[in-house]
Amino acid sequence: MTLRKMATACTIAVLCIPSISFQAEANGHGEVAAKDEVVYANLLANGSLKDIYVVNGFDVATEGDISDFGAYEQVINLTDLSPIEQSEDGWQVTAPAGMFYYQGNLPADTELPWTFDISYSLDGQSINPQELIGESGLVEIAIEVKQNEKADTTFFENYLLQLSVPLQSDVFHNIEAPDATIANVGKDKQAAFTVMPEESASFHLSADVEQFEFTGIEISALPASMAVEAPDTGELEEEMGTLTGAIGELATGMGEIKKGMDELAVGLSQLEDGSSDYQAGSEELALSGDELVQASSEIEAGLYELSSSLSEASAPEADVALDDTLFAAFDELSAGMSEAAAGLEELSTHYGEAYGALKAAVESIPESDLTEEDIQTLYEGNPNSDTLAQLVAYYQAGQEIKGTYAAVKEGLDAVQPVLEESKAGLEDIAAGIDELASSLQEALGTIDIGEGFAQLSEGIDEVASQYSQFHEGLADYTGGVSQLNDSYAHIHEGIGETAEGSTELSSGMEDIHNGAKELEEATADVPEQMQAEIDDMLSQYDKSDFEPVSFVSPENNDVIENVQFVFQTERLTLPEETQTEEDNTEENVSLWQRFLQLFGLGD
Repeated sequence: MTLRKMATACTIAVLCIPSISFQAEANGHGEVAAKDEVVYANLLANGSLKDIYVVNGFDVATEGDISDFGAYEQVINLTDLSPIEQSEDGWQVTAPAGMFYYQGNLPADTELPWTFDISYSLDGQSINPQELIGESGLVEIAIEVKQNEKADTTFFENYLLQLSVPLQSDVFHNIEAPDATIANVGKDKQAAFTVMPEESASFHLSADVEQFEFTGIEISALPASMAVEAPDTGELEEEMGTLTGAIGELATGMGEIKKGMDELAVGLSQLEDGSSDYQAGSEELALSGDELVQASSEIEAGLYELSSSLSEASAPEADVALDDTLFAAFDELSAGMSEAAAGLEELSTHYGEAYGALKAAVESIPESDLTEEDIQTLYEGNPNSDTLAQLVAYYQAGQEIKGTYAAVKEGLDAVQPVLEESKAGLEDIAAGIDELASSLQEALGTIDIGEGFAQLSEGIDEVASQYSQFHEGLADYTGGVSQLNDSYAHIHEGIGETAEGSTELSSGMEDIHNGAKELEEATADVPEQMQAEIDDMLSQYDKSDFEPVSFVSPENNDVIENVQFVFQTERLTLPEETQTEEDNTEENVSLWQRFLQLFGLGD
């Protein structure tokens, strides 16, 4: 039997025995050591308030008159038969020493600190809770708890709510309650939900039901007065310190990378300048090669024409062939060889200058000790940075240029010695032709014209044949130079793009470095900030310094020690079987039971 039923029964008994009268003795002013309030509320199935009353408990240190305050519609003494009188100063009663209890019924429009909205559905369709009784199917119960803005915020801010939903095992099956703790209570189960102070909450429970009936939801609220012990965050704080240190090292590394990128940008710019010089020299060399091949072709044709003329001429006509025209041809041939030698010398000079510029530019690209792990670390710190992706691409392109140069360097080094040797060979041929002409002029007066003419014809044939081979080699060489010039135009274009991109990347790397420095500065105090956040979060739930206040009147706060709330939603149960007429006969019902039944208190 509940406290309310006991109190009501005692009151009925007092009212029904008029032969007993009460007269409070004037014992003077009583002394109260402490007072407790337990607020009971009956809720409808949807969570709205039905009725509310408070059981006030006093620890009376000295017997006598005590006062209490509250806007009660009715009061009931639950301890003895002393009357409780109402006056302008509240409610007065003469209380004995020890524990004294009385009940005060509050108006139905009293505002609770929380609002409860409870809804029900059957097989996915919303249903009135009364209509749900006896039904079977998938039942869902939704509970929403919010702060009542019309009530004092003290209890919402400092009290912890626990909602208990009893579930009969023969009615509820396949229970699902994601936010609940489900425990066994005898053969039945109970789902418990918790709402922390200063928080609203929504809960959901579903189950397969056979002939639905429900004893209601029990809700209790107590002050969350337990002290929350802060966890040991030393290890976590140490790890966060390690993280901030790593971020600092990352920022330093970013600075080093930026420095390297600046050097790379300068080196690539120098490479572009040298490449421009090399390309200009290569183009000039290709043009000179065409002119050289043309001159050599004319020399080759002249030699073959001379050889043909000598072979067709006869010895008696030799005096005509060995005139100034022949020696003029020798002079022209020698001059052509000398001109070809000069062209090769110029070609060698331009090649040396261009190759030297290229070599200096490539060697100016700094050596890098970046590893794949270093690059991966950069990506982890900046996973979505397009600038970093371009930076890495151009860095790799620069390294590929150095690698390509190293691979072809041996061939490039061999070009100039070949040009020097070819130049020397042409100079030797020119000198030989001059010597041949000179010797021929000296021997004209002493040699046998016929024999000398035959020897000259043979010598010219041999010179023409050897020069033809030389001309073929010269043509192949100049063709290769021309092809190299065409190919290098694309290389030069790529070097220009790389140099331009490296400048942009250097600028982008500066932004990344600045960002890393800002990140370092922003995270330098992370361990302390983390601890402060933990302390602040724990302080939200640490209500150990909460001073209880009265729910019914602030005038009771001087002696209030504890206030609790107990709420119960109405039962949704099948009607009990009708009792037989024999069971309801007056002979089988006592006077006391009749009183209880009259007020709905009997079982």
